[in-house]
Amino acid sequence: MKWTRKILVFTLLVLAALFIQNSAAAYADAILPDSSHYQGTLHYNLIGGRIDFAVYDTDTPNGQAFEDIFGTAPGTGQFIYAYQIFTDDTSEALEYFAVMGIGENALVSPVNDNIGSLDDLTGEGVAPDEYPYIGSSSFYGTMGIWEFTDNALAEGEHSWFLVLRSPHDWIPGGFTFNKTLANETPIPNPEPSTLALLGLGCVVLLRRKKRSV
Repeated sequence: MKWTRKILVFTLLVLAALFIQNSAAAYADAILPDSSHYQGTLHYNLIGGRIDFAVYDTDTPNGQAFEDIFGTAPGTGQFIYAYQIFTDDTSEALEYFAVMGIGENALVSPVNDNIGSLDDLTGEGVAPDEYPYIGSSSFYGTMGIWEFTDNALAEGEHSWFLVLRSPHDWIPGGFTFNKTLANETPIPNPEPSTLALLGLGCVVLLRRKKRSV
């Protein structure tokens, strides 16, 4: 068991330099460790930057090893959502990043205890301002927000790991680099299970209706 754990930790350290894109290509400078659960990357030339992301299931050795290497993510819950921002050499300094549309009750109360950042251990990552936080918007819903106003991400830099903790698995959500909006980033949301229960309820009702006819 001890040797198995050591092998898993060693494997994650090796994979920390690799990252699989949605298109199956890889960025040579990717840092987030490979996730056995879910991961991807999105690159937007419009803003001159990209986001790498992964969801780690701490009920698996893969997710446990992430915490062993980089530290315990804040909050409570089975899943760790990790995002990392990279700016291109031609981009402007980045001062703000947020994931949007997090489902209601997707984070354990108090919700602001479930958001934070972890040192990526490169010695070159830029930490967000001291207090990442959960905000809300009537249009975008619940938002996880990391600001770099005191130490903006300059050209060619990258952030620490920006992390959320939730008991709920991922769905595609939205995010924003400063004022640029995009989709397809993973966010915690209890909605899929809710929909499944609603669907099951509909099936039961239909069966009862057929029997009564």
